[in-house]
Amino acid sequence: MAGYLKHQCYGKHNVRVSKVRRPRQAASKEEQHEFVELSVNVELEGDFDAAYTDGDNRSIVATDTCKNTVYGVAKNHSIDCPESFALAVAQHFMESYAHVSRCRIAVSERVWKRLLDSPHCFSALDSLKPTAVVIIERGSAPQVTAGFEQLMIAKTTESGFSDFQSGEFRSLADTEDRILASEVSADWVYSNAKADFSKDRQSVVSALLTRFTDHFSRSVQETLYLMAQAALDACADVQSITLSMPNKHHLLADLSAFGLENENEVFCVTDEPFGYIEATIERE
Repeated sequence: MAGYLKHQCYGKHNVRVSKVRRPRQAASKEEQHEFVELSVNVELEGDFDAAYTDGDNRSIVATDTCKNTVYGVAKNHSIDCPESFALAVAQHFMESYAHVSRCRIAVSERVWKRLLDSPHCFSALDSLKPTAVVIIERGSAPQVTAGFEQLMIAKTTESGFSDFQSGEFRSLADTEDRILASEVSADWVYSNAKADFSKDRQSVVSALLTRFTDHFSRSVQETLYLMAQAALDACADVQSITLSMPNKHHLLADLSAFGLENENEVFCVTDEPFGYIEATIERE
């Protein structure tokens, strides 16, 4: 017995978009930015049977178009909340394609909170996971290492990257205004196993975050070094600190094909591949 097409739907999943809301009433570094990051799933149902049964693609809205729609709507929408953005995307599909009978838009948000009252630095501190490792070798004093994983931080301006090596395969242009975002991991080694670990942890984290906000970053490498030095300055019992700061890219979405100008507002968020930057700074 031949089978029949009982149900079909398709779309684009995990379209990750970030947006920097900029008042544009002052220089970028002086503005109060808002930073939002969403992951969007698009699913369409409608008169698409022929694509499955006959290889007839004339009714298909390409999944790449679904992705581009998310970025285009993000440009024209304030993204006040996930609900209003999902409504805007869904309404666009229903108004643009009469043969779509049902549109499902699912949105999840990574909540970025303002960091230390900075106008353009943000964190997702809820993701931070404290860690600790203790090693005792017989006849030796305990070695205590503290740290954390998954500290999400970002700055929406006051970050650039320029004057780096040129070569056969370089494609990255110099920039003096970009998003710097990272998921930071840290391990610091104590010189004293009787330190006030809770107090020191607070001091280290506070020093790292404060230093992240207070300078123009010429590279992740420079910012990592400055943050690590600040941690050593803040806590005398820390002998060394290792920071890992992968560069979580927010790439400017190219909207020019749709007649839209993207003035450092809408970005494509990517997890892979990512820049990996790590260093250990030890007290002299």
